[in-house]
Amino acid sequence: MIEIEMLPKSEVTETVYRVILSRYPQIHLFERVSNPQDWDVLYAVESLTNPRLRDEVGDIRLVPPEDRVYGDGASWIMAAFTHPPVDGLGSRFNRDFGIYYCAADEVVAIAESSFHRARFLRESRIDKTTQEMRVIRAQLGPTILHDVRDLVGHAIYHSDDYNEAQQLGYALRDAKSFGIHYQSVRAQGECFGVMRAPAISNAIHWRYLCYHYDQGAIVDVESLDGSGRR
Repeated sequence: MIEIEMLPKSEVTETVYRVILSRYPQIHLFERVSNPQDWDVLYAVESLTNPRLRDEVGDIRLVPPEDRVYGDGASWIMAAFTHPPVDGLGSRFNRDFGIYYCAADEVVAIAESSFHRARFLRESRIDKTTQEMRVIRAQLGPTILHDVRDLVGHAIYHSDDYNEAQQLGYALRDAKSFGIHYQSVRAQGECFGVMRAPAISNAIHWRYLCYHYDQGAIVDVESLDGSGRR
């Protein structure tokens, strides 16, 4: 087990990218609240007439009041923390709590999300499909993250066994860390696992992508903004 007290820390100020399914809605309730004290009242009133609101907002109890963010773009940030993984396996550093995974290089963010979408579709026994994805661009930091980039080769970097990495994730969460700075396992580059929402700001919809999946893999990533970018 990694002793988090011994981990180096990195000061991070980056524009970062995150790729999610485009069907995930923007939760406009977060944008409509400017004062955190208004949240519970507005949520209670809105939920009386919108039965889907709880599913869209997720479990707000997973985010301590002092870590909740509101205002423009807040829904893209908060959704990562109020919707933990539901497959029972979790992601690299989390299983039953949320993390905002992102990368400074959009190509790395695409590689990471492509891997996870392909795995989900394989496990769902789907042979061929397309999936529309949304790229979120945001500002990370300035903040201090625990840095494990020099630990490549450790079990936390196993390609598909997340047990050791999740143990580290729980320890960092309990220590109220703002997150973890690590090397991508899916591409040449670096990733961030942000554990506290205030470290992220200015989140916006950046563009749409289409993932083409065939027989177990994402075989093409198509830009839907007409730019030809990947």
